[in-house]
Amino acid sequence: MKHYAIVQRSDEYSKEIETKLHKLLKQHDFQEDAKNPDIVISVGGDGTFLYALHQYIDVCDQINFIGIHTGTLGFLTEYGATEIEKFVSDLVRKKPRIEAKRLLEFKIDGLQKYYALNEIRVENIMKTQILDIYISNKFFETFRGTGICISSQIGSTAYNRSLGGAVIDSDLELLQLSEITGIHHRLFQSLQSPIVLEGNKEIYLKSNSFEGSVLCYDHLNMKIDKVQEINCCLSDKKINMLRLKKYNYVKRLKNLF
Repeated sequence: MKHYAIVQRSDEYSKEIETKLHKLLKQHDFQEDAKNPDIVISVGGDGTFLYALHQYIDVCDQINFIGIHTGTLGFLTEYGATEIEKFVSDLVRKKPRIEAKRLLEFKIDGLQKYYALNEIRVENIMKTQILDIYISNKFFETFRGTGICISSQIGSTAYNRSLGGAVIDSDLELLQLSEITGIHHRLFQSLQSPIVLEGNKEIYLKSNSFEGSVLCYDHLNMKIDKVQEINCCLSDKKINMLRLKKYNYVKRLKNLF
């Protein structure tokens, strides 16, 4: 892993850390190669990590990703900004562990594939969104409200958590479906609780009209006015997370929350 790329947040502190990283890495014969890197280093926060992933999404399963945090403690990052010398030392001297995580994969009307690490969300703030939800081709329920969030295990601590969803242990490969501001009364009812599904399940969202809705995936979004169906599952495509430290998921949760 001697070819690297750095994706940094645009603030001055992150740029300063990037400059120091270049200097330290070149002292150990690492070569900057933004087109064909072996390792991608994000410098910033979790948002920067997601940006780095999507910048290399087509070849993400051929690259190793690691994050350095330049703000408050991030969940996807491995080192703090004050640890860059230790990071380079560990990268040179330690045998890394690669933790491969399946991405979320979704299709629009069964056509082009898109990918996300944390979650996909269908949201409509203009009007009530009506969705027929199918789980592995079996009808589950009709939802009425603002929208639906489908998250991966990694995404369980992101937007999903703010919806009251469950935080999923890092060793489990699961999907989670959570409601966003559902409408419930005598005539309209849905589950009202997040549902956690096996990783081999597929979720279909169907509607007579997605007019006014936006589909958000990680930090990206698209309008889906003319869409009829969205299906989501865990993909065979994976992101390779480079681990140079001992990783304890419960300890990280405790430190963050």
